[in-house]
Formats: sequence, C-alpha cells, structure tokens
Amino acid sequence: MSQPSPDRYDLPMQVMHWAIALLVVAAFAIVQIVEDMPRGPERIAMMGLHKSIGVSVLALVVARLAWRSVRPQPGLPAGMSPLLGLAARAGHGGLYLLMILVPLVGIVMSQLNDRPVSVFGLFTLPTLFAPDKELGEVLEGLHEVAGNLILILSGLHAVAALYHQYILKDHVLERMLPWRAKAS
Repeated sequence: MSQPSPDRYDLPMQVMHWAIALLVVAAFAIVQIVEDMPRGPERIAMMGLHKSIGVSVLALVVARLAWRSVRPQPGLPAGMSPLLGLAARAGHGGLYLLMILVPLVGIVMSQLNDRPVSVFGLFTLPTLFAPDKELGEVLEGLHEVAGNLILILSGLHAVAALYHQYILKDHVLERMLPWRAKAS
C-alpha cells in the first residue's frame, strides 16, 4: 500500500468515511420507515437491521480511530483562519463522539428494554444490563436526540466540504474522494 500524502486521505480512510456516512443515512431511513409500520415481525426485522447497522457504525468508527492513530492525516488547508480551524476540529470531534455515543446508547437501551442485539443474524451481543424499562425509556430519548444531532452535524459537515470545494476552491472535498486525482 502506498504511503498517504500529506494533502490526501488514504484509501482505507476514504472507504471507512463513506461506509459510515452511508450506514448512518440507512439507519436513519430505517427508523423513519419503522415509525409507520404496525407492530409485528416485519417491524422487528427492520429494527434488527437498524441495530446491526448501528453496531457496524460503531465498529467502523473504532477502526477509523485506530487507523488515524497510526497513519498520517492531512492537516487543515493552508491559510485557514483559526476560527474556521477550531470549527473544523470541533465538528469532527462532535461527529466522532456522536458516532460512538448513538450506537452505544442504542445497544444499552435495547438491553435495558430486554431486547437482544443481534448483528445481521451472525451473532448476538452479550447482554450486560438487566432489564430496566424506566432507564431504557430515558436512553431512548437520548438515542433519538443524539441521532438527530448526528444528522444535523453531518449535514453541516457536508455543507462545509462543499463550501471549501466550490467557494474557497481549496480542494478539501477531493481529499476524501477516491476517484479524484491528487489535489494540486
């Protein structure tokens, strides 16, 4: 594998970034669909898929953080103001926090509500918490709010990338696109 350049993310980081983005959108879409479904086996199956996707997001985020710790990452664009740099770091930190928090809260919430977390039918996560419906309801609210926050922050992240690419023309978006030539 070639060494990443200081102005571009390497392919593993790009793949993890886009896989996480797609999975987060899919998890949200499934919840929107499930809201209109009657209780029954189809709804249970869809929620099982939602949980499996959440566990996948958590695993990919942990892998991404591990990869970040051993591979050089591009720095902020030259000439970026300190305020924009702070906003970029805060936004990325917030996204990482939420991408860990949302699935973890979902897993704990499920276990507190006495619902196992099966991952694509391949295995079931060990149950670490005894049922507690009251705490499960509290975590359900937190899961929903944090899930909405991750979508808002992801939207701002996408808008910022487009702003950098098409207004500032500093090639920030290209650093995460595997099919683009190396940014000049």
